[in-house]
Amino acid sequence: MNQRDPLKRVLYIDLSRKSFWIDDRVDLFERWLGGIGVAVQLFKEEAPKNIEPLSPENPVIFSIGPLTSLYPLASKTVALFKSPLTGNLGESHAGGRSAIAIRLAGYGAIIIKGASQLPLYLVIKEGEVEFRDGSALWGISNANTVGRILREAAIGHGIRTIMRIGKAGEKLVSYAAVITETYRHFGRLGLGAVLGSKKVKGIIIYGK
Repeated sequence: MNQRDPLKRVLYIDLSRKSFWIDDRVDLFERWLGGIGVAVQLFKEEAPKNIEPLSPENPVIFSIGPLTSLYPLASKTVALFKSPLTGNLGESHAGGRSAIAIRLAGYGAIIIKGASQLPLYLVIKEGEVEFRDGSALWGISNANTVGRILREAAIGHGIRTIMRIGKAGEKLVSYAAVITETYRHFGRLGLGAVLGSKKVKGIIIYGK
């Protein structure tokens, strides 16, 4: 792997402590390439045995593949978590701009763990994570409205993706989805409920 390739970088976000850090994980990406392979390995590292799906210890992992932003149509992001719907490993994929934004922000994977006491949304850029108050957004049921508010609240440059949950995610419905780019979804196995349990209303990622 090219040592300057941002794919090797993993962004860790701790909601409980409102902190983040970045690790170079060439070992993972050289062996597992990216996407679901890397996500599974990170989940094994971060998730304690027998965790409850809606507990703070359940990590949410977003991971992309090596062809993202380099090859047409290689634009899927995989999300991995313990599913509140099945109690087993949850795997959900979304297209749109999310994968490209993650790579151009300088990451191959993002791990979100812990839980916030109050609603918030995250703004992620290269080498930077902002934890912004999302109390005013909590309770808004129309995810398109939330997307427009977030778009105006977090102005930046480059390719952007906005992920957000709706009322179902807030109420911890076990099959709640996450919307991204209005018409794209992490639609399987309850990722929205997991983010809702962490009090994460939205995630904005800016690539270069």
